[in-house]
Amino acid sequence: MRRVLSALLVAVPALVTLTTGAGSQVVHALPPDFTDVAVASVARPTAVEYLADGRTVVLEQHTGRVRLITTATGALRPGFALDLAVCTGSEQGLLGFTDDPDVAANGRVYVFYTRPGPSGCVNRVSAFRMSGDTIVPGSEQVLIDNISSVRGNHNAGDIEIGNDGYLYITTGDAGSDPRGNSGSGGANDAAQDLSLLNGKILRLDRFTGAPAPGNPLGGPGTVVCGSRGNTAATPTTSCREIFAWGLRNPYRFAFDPNTGATRFFINDVGQSGTTQREEINEGIKGANYGWNVCEGACSTPGLTDPIESYPRATGRYITAGAFVPDGAWPALYDGGYLFADGTGTVWLRDAAGDVDFGSPFLTDRPGIADMAFVLEPGGWALYYTQTGGAVRKVTVSYSPSSPAGPLAYRQLPSASRPFDSRVTVPPARIRGGQTRLIALGSEAVGAEAALVNITFASPSAVTFATVWEPRTRRPSTSNLNAPAGRDVANASIVPVDEQGRILVTTLVTTDLIVDLVGVFVDAPGATSGGRFVSAATERVVDSRQPPGPMNEYTQNGSEVNVPIAARAGVPSTGVGAVVLVVAGIAGSSPQQGWLTAYAGGTIRPPSSNLNTGGSTDTRTNLVVVPLGADGSVDLYLFRVDDIIVEVIGWFTDDTVAPDVGGRFYLNNPTREVDSRNGIGFGSLDHLEQQPLNPASVPDSASAIAQNLTFAPSGGWGFVGAAATPPVTVTNLNATRTGQTRAALAFTPLDPSGATTFRAESPINLAPHQFLVDVFGFFE
Repeated sequence: MRRVLSALLVAVPALVTLTTGAGSQVVHALPPDFTDVAVASVARPTAVEYLADGRTVVLEQHTGRVRLITTATGALRPGFALDLAVCTGSEQGLLGFTDDPDVAANGRVYVFYTRPGPSGCVNRVSAFRMSGDTIVPGSEQVLIDNISSVRGNHNAGDIEIGNDGYLYITTGDAGSDPRGNSGSGGANDAAQDLSLLNGKILRLDRFTGAPAPGNPLGGPGTVVCGSRGNTAATPTTSCREIFAWGLRNPYRFAFDPNTGATRFFINDVGQSGTTQREEINEGIKGANYGWNVCEGACSTPGLTDPIESYPRATGRYITAGAFVPDGAWPALYDGGYLFADGTGTVWLRDAAGDVDFGSPFLTDRPGIADMAFVLEPGGWALYYTQTGGAVRKVTVSYSPSSPAGPLAYRQLPSASRPFDSRVTVPPARIRGGQTRLIALGSEAVGAEAALVNITFASPSAVTFATVWEPRTRRPSTSNLNAPAGRDVANASIVPVDEQGRILVTTLVTTDLIVDLVGVFVDAPGATSGGRFVSAATERVVDSRQPPGPMNEYTQNGSEVNVPIAARAGVPSTGVGAVVLVVAGIAGSSPQQGWLTAYAGGTIRPPSSNLNTGGSTDTRTNLVVVPLGADGSVDLYLFRVDDIIVEVIGWFTDDTVAPDVGGRFYLNNPTREVDSRNGIGFGSLDHLEQQPLNPASVPDSASAIAQNLTFAPSGGWGFVGAAATPPVTVTNLNATRTGQTRAALAFTPLDPSGATTFRAESPINLAPHQFLVDVFGFFE
């Protein structure tokens, strides 16, 4: 679609007047339509980290306290999550924090802090268990310890978990050689000493603290250093925990969320002096970045030069860094890396690797210690901390995805699979709380929206996904829900950008699959094809029943062939694709299964339409599929014992005479019903019928595209939606109490623009909590 952020892409930032938390006015550089505002006041904040569940973590350096911010409101929560005894000299204290990729399932978080020890202060990295707003003090698991802080400064102290699943740690050179055989400042050779953990990037198994397999130092003459210390008495055997070395004070590093690779940049603070350089280094296994031999570009064999550096005349000490999430901010920022100097300036390194130091992104924010992108209800914001006591954020002016229409539907001859995080190289699980920009392929370029099938593959915990158009406001709706460890699919209509791309976010870390089924394109005037025609809903297959006129199909092994043309109101000609509700019913096996629908007599595509959870689980999904030459549809069943097929309607092809009806109009995704929060009608009880006249749809619409969700189910049962009673279609199934499930539905409206929902179950169980999200309508 042709909708973009309202931010203008200009080379030179404008001077913008902003309001501080105290109400005073400051003037500094910031690009147009970006806003910089105060979030919270915190005692000497260091690290800031976003938790996917709607909270943001901030560390207080010298109190040792972990604080929480409610992301939606920016309110600092009372009290603290953790209170650690920390050293407070110089640059010591509470320095680094990250959460586990599977934190929703295991509750693990990780902390880097300087602790008092018998012989002085040392640095430690520990794992803790987080429960609610509390990080349980007694749950501490020390992963690595006794990293020297002999002089109090150059502790570094950042921690992150890479996409390879290992824990990465930055350590500084301690300001003075812990071994005591070189000196301080430029004479300190600790970063080159492979028997010390100082001045390094460390990589550990995040569960045990053991050196990560594949680290560059191993074999004879190397040991697990663990907590042996960094002192004059430390043995000279090399440490297997080391990933890279030759760093002075790598205060912050940042990992790229836009790729499945473990890609990261390291911000290394330079030595004082007019000839010294502040560095950005790319994280490379086994790299020696040169300190204390040289700074900046050394061009020395065996040393790895920085990818960017700048002199003291430009800034004084590099601090924070963050990769911009692709598809979030204006296109100028895709592939970009923002980095800060402690003097208060932030620059952009663009996707081409260029930095315009004369045109900073942000200025006049002294003491920046850390920055992180935080996914707020409307979209991405850049949070940053100032050691003077402030947490602030930079936001951009997002516009909603503009409604589009009229649109015609164009069915792909065979569904394609443009994204599968399991098979990309390297594999690219979507991390909880992050977004991924996904290109749907050439078929979607120039389209306004896409019909996709989205699948979670074994999420680490209960989760949901939201899919929307890049560079627009994030909607408050969902497209897919899944329990932990299960494969779940749902169809969805999603607006796309001009390059045929979508943005996806998920609450927890998971594999994700996207199948492209068809696209919606501009259809002004009397366009013939791609118009939706509702049918009188009819069940044409229920394999549990004896064969007969309303149960006509043939089965050959795993393939089922269902004749559709000239049945259930579908004509024998003029059909571009049929719209079905298909239910897959698993057998007694506990193993998961899946189903693929495709044109009868054609080659099965590398896609799927629904997944079952095993053990008599029943799943439904909306399926849009072309007919084969004989007017039939093939269904491939894998661990699916029975199927139900209901005809909802069809899309016309280009042989049909132009008509005025059936073209599609996109809405901004709108939540019309949320029984949990009193929106629309209440919960759905057994045999209960509830009418709905969706406010986001004109009364003249013939049908709507809506996502129906149990949130959660009250027990075994199903919900159907139709223009008027009786409601005979089964749009959404549940097989037990407490399930959160979603399914897309194309639902006709009555002449007043209303539809009716009906719940049914074998017995009168607890009511279902119910959500309705409307994505668009048919004229």
